Amino acid sequence: MIDACPDSAVLFFDVDGTLTSFDPDDMTDKDFSAVRPSQAVIEAFHALRDAGHKAFICTGRPLWLIADSLRELDPEGIVAMAGATLEVEGRVVHEDCFAEDVAEELAHRIISAGFEAFFETNGATFALEPAGVEQSSLIGTTVVHGADEMRVDGRLCVGKVCLNAPNLARVVNDDGFIERHFELCNTGGSNRELSPKGIDKGVGVARALEHLGRAGNTRTFGFGDSGNDLGMLAAVETAVAMGNAMPEVKAVADYVTDDVAHDGTVTAMRHFGLI
Repeated sequence: MIDACPDSAVLFFDVDGTLTSFDPDDMTDKDFSAVRPSQAVIEAFHALRDAGHKAFICTGRPLWLIADSLRELDPEGIVAMAGATLEVEGRVVHEDCFAEDVAEELAHRIISAGFEAFFETNGATFALEPAGVEQSSLIGTTVVHGADEMRVDGRLCVGKVCLNAPNLARVVNDDGFIERHFELCNTGGSNRELSPKGIDKGVGVARALEHLGRAGNTRTFGFGDSGNDLGMLAAVETAVAMGNAMPEVKAVADYVTDDVAHDGTVTAMRHFGLI
């Protein structure tokens, strides 16, 4: 256990599998807006704030899927869309999107392969479905059959794409297209995420610290469980893996805590003398 320190700490928390339960192998019929942290987590966030520490949610979710129960934790800010977006005090201060022609080309390739994919914006998630499919496997998404249907006010501003495909290269008939334009991440099971090239949660952490005026990563902590948390864990001083984390996440952790079902984030905060 590290010594308690009077200097305030900055903490970054993944959501699914970290603050709330999540099964990457069961993605159907999920209402992701209905999740709620445990009472122990809620009380820990209050204790963090009372101690002068700053907590950020650091999630793959777009802003529209940040449930009210998560906002009620009253975080300092939200790193969303796996690092592509930073929101502070209800204002988006950074937002990265794919180039429109890249998003259009990816949609075309996925349509040609006859697969389902989820194109995420901060205002909505679009379920790109094969022709004839009019219902998405995820609650709250808008079914579309082409990139033009995802435009809002004439703009195509996609920050992340998710799909269930163990062999993504085969799905998109890859000829180097993925490597040129995307960061590819395994988030558990057959789930894959595509982010803009050069963007991950570590970038979001750096932007949040810069916004706070913090130089370096002294007294920073990250809590995560899946592949898209690796950038975040590399960017903080102390990396915490959940007990339910993927092996590659535990391998880089400074501390492995209890699983999400047993409030591992709270266990770790107590271990490090933060609450």
